[in-house]
Amino acid sequence: MAVSSPPARGAARRRVALVVQRYGREVDGGSETLCREVAERLAVSAEVEVITTTAVDYLTWKNELPPGERVETGVRVRRFPVAGRRWVRRFGRLSERLYHNPHTIEDELEWMVRQGPRTPELLAYLKEAGRRFDAFVFFTYLYYPTYFGLPLVAGRSVLVPTLHDEPPARFDIFRTLFRLPRTFVWNTPEERDLAREMFGIEAHGEVAGTGVELPAPAGGGRFRRDRGIGEFILYVGRLDVWKGIPELLEYFSRYRAERATDLTLVLAGKQHMKLARATGVKAVGFLADADKRDAFAEAAATVLPSPFESLSLVILESWAMGTPVVASAKSRAVAGQCARSGGGLTYASYAEFAAALDRVRSPEGRALGDNGRQFVAETCSWDRIVDVYGRAIERAAGGAP
Repeated sequence: MAVSSPPARGAARRRVALVVQRYGREVDGGSETLCREVAERLAVSAEVEVITTTAVDYLTWKNELPPGERVETGVRVRRFPVAGRRWVRRFGRLSERLYHNPHTIEDELEWMVRQGPRTPELLAYLKEAGRRFDAFVFFTYLYYPTYFGLPLVAGRSVLVPTLHDEPPARFDIFRTLFRLPRTFVWNTPEERDLAREMFGIEAHGEVAGTGVELPAPAGGGRFRRDRGIGEFILYVGRLDVWKGIPELLEYFSRYRAERATDLTLVLAGKQHMKLARATGVKAVGFLADADKRDAFAEAAATVLPSPFESLSLVILESWAMGTPVVASAKSRAVAGQCARSGGGLTYASYAEFAAALDRVRSPEGRALGDNGRQFVAETCSWDRIVDVYGRAIERAAGGAP
């Protein structure tokens, strides 16, 4: 099925369900954004329905959006209410106990129920709708809708795991889950290799990644002028402990003091942690697309401190604007992206972080950014990526109900 173009006259349109824990333009998660981008493009030539929840906040799963069916940017979206919010501290204590102590499968199943978003109505709909769709594409292995939903339609399922090496991925319950899908779509070769190592599976399916539009050069200094800053480095994403923000703040403050520089760290994204006041750090909140493009274009570099990534859309967006990247080497997939593209430098210590910032702020930084832009031009075409999803859907559609 070549889903990147309309079907031939008389050809049947595939009926495809995409299942994801949150959905919508107000949602800031990477896998959720990927799902939305894919859904809108698949809808050109397939009958697409997104099956999701009414939650926006991934920490509490609070019901914020109306339940039921509506059309959003040409995509039919069906939302189900979450049956009880998640209590962050209580869940955190359970997680720490399981991550660091012997436990049972029953403990892991309790963890998954508490992980959420717990949506029994969504599961009931999947079970009832099993024969209504030709294929089911599940985004992200880690949450309740995938763990309990995929087994209901396993014979026609595609899993887009967005897997990275994080503590819950080591739970035994996921060894079973990763044996069920009809096929996979991977974000990076490193993600596929990690699944083979962790779960002992063949890890069939293709690597798609995500598409990025290659905009015309932007900038001109508007972003800096509007915010009263000079030279800056940029972080885009959730301001969250799990995204490596505390280490980034520590390293940046030390670098700024040692180099006696006026360099600014701009933090762009929704805040999910308390930020102490720090000289040279400016939190600007969630940026509109035009402001974000200008920020990427004007930054000396984009920084990605997260150790847990299966693919970084932020890195690709930065490269699309010709801006180099400085990223944590702890994320195998991101380190692979930087090595393949020649557009980024990685660090595993403060000394390496400081050396990387020195390099991207030198004339070498422009060459790194140019390498990244070329990499995006060659590998991030939406036509290619949607074709990968189309082939996965065809493989799933040939499976048993």
